[in-house]
Amino acid sequence: MTAAVESGAAVVPDTASSALRRAAAVVGSPALLYDAAAITRTVESLRADLAPVSDARLCFAVKANRFPPLLRHLAALGLGADVASEPELEAALASGLRPVHATGPALSAAALRASRDNGALPDVDSLARLRQLAAVADPPSSIGLRVRVPVSPSDAEGAGLRWSRFGVDATDPELHRLLADSGIRVVRLHAHTGELATPERVVALVRLLLNCLRVFPDVTSVNIGGGLTLLYAVRDRARRAWRETGLLLDAYRTAHGRCPELVVEPGMLVTAMAGFLSVAVTSVDRDPGGRRIVTVDASGWALLDWARPRVVGVTPDRDGLARPYDIAGASCYENDYLLRAATLPPVEEGDRLLLSSAGAYVSSMARMMHGLPLPAEWLVDGEEVTGRGGESLRVPR
Repeated sequence: MTAAVESGAAVVPDTASSALRRAAAVVGSPALLYDAAAITRTVESLRADLAPVSDARLCFAVKANRFPPLLRHLAALGLGADVASEPELEAALASGLRPVHATGPALSAAALRASRDNGALPDVDSLARLRQLAAVADPPSSIGLRVRVPVSPSDAEGAGLRWSRFGVDATDPELHRLLADSGIRVVRLHAHTGELATPERVVALVRLLLNCLRVFPDVTSVNIGGGLTLLYAVRDRARRAWRETGLLLDAYRTAHGRCPELVVEPGMLVTAMAGFLSVAVTSVDRDPGGRRIVTVDASGWALLDWARPRVVGVTPDRDGLARPYDIAGASCYENDYLLRAATLPPVEEGDRLLLSSAGAYVSSMARMMHGLPLPAEWLVDGEEVTGRGGESLRVPR
């Protein structure tokens, strides 16, 4: 897949603003820089697209990026959060993101109970976890349930569909016995199907969750997760998905006199294209085949497993014939490349390169090798540049 498809370029382009370029020149290398204005534009665009759904809420998948200033910026925009571990839960609560939906195998029954006490909403993803939660002291009186659904062929690593390993069968008698015995009510339904790549898949998932309300009459919200980047490869297709979803929910409201809130949890779509990796060139060489190899001070293997960047800036930008370069990483791993065959102007040691599509699943999934430090992270908001600990720089125009 291309970077545009994977990162939802139809929502916001992967071009670095002048403010971000100025910041990249002063923060040191390597560094990850996030453009607050681009994130704001993305959120505004998504909300405009969701307008046909009368009661919709955007939550951010914190697994995509845990950088505190970025999370605080999303909280100021009114987003909630989806978390799948205790570190993600702590980061979401500390940033002010609300509401916080908590689900995932890394969250123990005790952690789910504690998440409730801290204002989060626990969504149970298995019968085993429900048994554990019902057995703790002072169990919650209400929970969300993650419903087991098929995942897409691309996520199943083969042809056809298979069932997700997460979730419960909404009609399982054992599930309903456990709920009745513990006195726990189900007030939210939650599902993930991998990539919601087409309007038909979005509508089918919403319809499935609405059908589950027959056995869970107390449900007030349905959460369809994220996985929207392929859908947003063509923005008109995404808009059609939300129009058809809105019609489906309106019809449900007319028929039943009520309708649940729709929760959507994008991660990559919100921040990927607003993030940039700034690196310094440490050497320029050629291999025996004549290929030009630029080595930089960060590792593609460590950082860019899910990212497909392109070079959007070279400093200084020299005159001369542009040529293809392979951009190699700082580790001794043979296949550590950030990018191959990137067409660049003449490049020399000490130059800085700015790479796009680094705002999601980069720092949050980073691997460490040789003890190399991870890039410093910065949120760029106009002339204000904020680091992890709240330290700030001011970048003049």
